[in-house]
Amino acid sequence: MWLVVLVAGCVAIPSLGDASTKAPAAPSPPAAPAAPVDPLEQQLLQAMQQQAQIQAAKLALSGQVAAAQDQQSNLRSLITVNQKAIQDTLAKLADAERRFQDATRRAADDRARAVEARRHEREDKALLAVYIRQRYVQQQSLISFLLSSNSFPEFMGRASALNHLAASDNRLVRKVQEDALAAEKAERAAQADADAAQAAAATLAVQKAGLDDQVAKEQTLVDRLGGDVAAATAEISQADKQDAALVQRIAALRIQQLDQTIAEAEQAAWQEAAFYLQNHLTGLPPGVGDDPEHPPTVRFLWAVPGSVITQPFGPSPYDFEPPFAGFPHFHTGIDMAAPLGTPVFAVADGIVAAASTSTVGYGNHVIIAHDGHTLTLYGHLQVMLVHAGDTVHQGQPIGLMGSTGNSTGPHTHFELRVDNIPVDPAPFLPPLPRGASGPPPLPKQ
Repeated sequence: MWLVVLVAGCVAIPSLGDASTKAPAAPSPPAAPAAPVDPLEQQLLQAMQQQAQIQAAKLALSGQVAAAQDQQSNLRSLITVNQKAIQDTLAKLADAERRFQDATRRAADDRARAVEARRHEREDKALLAVYIRQRYVQQQSLISFLLSSNSFPEFMGRASALNHLAASDNRLVRKVQEDALAAEKAERAAQADADAAQAAAATLAVQKAGLDDQVAKEQTLVDRLGGDVAAATAEISQADKQDAALVQRIAALRIQQLDQTIAEAEQAAWQEAAFYLQNHLTGLPPGVGDDPEHPPTVRFLWAVPGSVITQPFGPSPYDFEPPFAGFPHFHTGIDMAAPLGTPVFAVADGIVAAASTSTVGYGNHVIIAHDGHTLTLYGHLQVMLVHAGDTVHQGQPIGLMGSTGNSTGPHTHFELRVDNIPVDPAPFLPPLPRGASGPPPLPKQ
């Protein structure tokens, strides 16, 4: 029996004369020796990881800085609008004060005329009483005067003259009485005008105080955002010189500060809209806002005909949605998706209370005031076609669909608020066709 062993290859070949003999198991190859650790390579890898973390923190912080700067711009626009409203209110206030002064002077003049007329009335009544007494005493003389007529025509003429004298005295007294009553009526009307002008001036003064307060709050937010932006910008410039963990902690803190201030800046737009509802500074369209009760029967148009509803009003599974109505996350509107640039329409007549650009939250958005209780918001617009203070009509294009702000694709967030509380828009909108995924498109013309 031949047995050959290849030692170098560590391979055993069985005997050719014994087919039943099994070769022993081949030993495992020895493990390759571990490559020596290159300390320079390890340091470089760690440095690259730290640099990547620093760049990520800088990028996140830079995004928030840009959002904060957008909000600064929005707030400055609101301040400009409010300052114009203050000037308009001051002009109205000056006019109301002039009307009050004029009406007060008119009331004083009419009061003096009424007093003088009453004095004349008393004097004329006294004279009339004397005349009547004298005529009674001299009745015989008057009869003699009539009977001494030489003819019947002369008799009738003398009788007519005496009647005319008596009637004239009575008419004179009535005329004086009418003058006195007219003067008193004019005095009351002038006093009512003065009271109305004074009430208008008081209301305008309250409006101006509210506008001043809004401007002050918005300016405070602008200053805070400016300070936060300056601090964040300084951190970005120093980030490359610091430890990655420290940079991440600082960036997280700065982002939290910026998020809070940006959220307050976003709320300023709702406050602005609420102020429009409360004071009607520019006047709502005719027939809108007259009913002090909520408008439960109002029917809106769909803001984006032909769109697909991707998220309804109600509880949400998404962590970025805020808490509301006892739910940890709640979607406070209806999301409608369509191609980028699709027209977005006003659902009803109203006044544009806010038209703001933003890279966070609602993104570029328009808020319309429809009456004394009702606001609608159209979010994530690519382009806004209206400005704050514009009057809009139902079905008018107000913007083009975009994906600005917190958005994962082209859509419009439509939100309805009644008395500043989010409300399900569905009861206000035309019902969808059975099985439809969204509102039908506009009919072709």
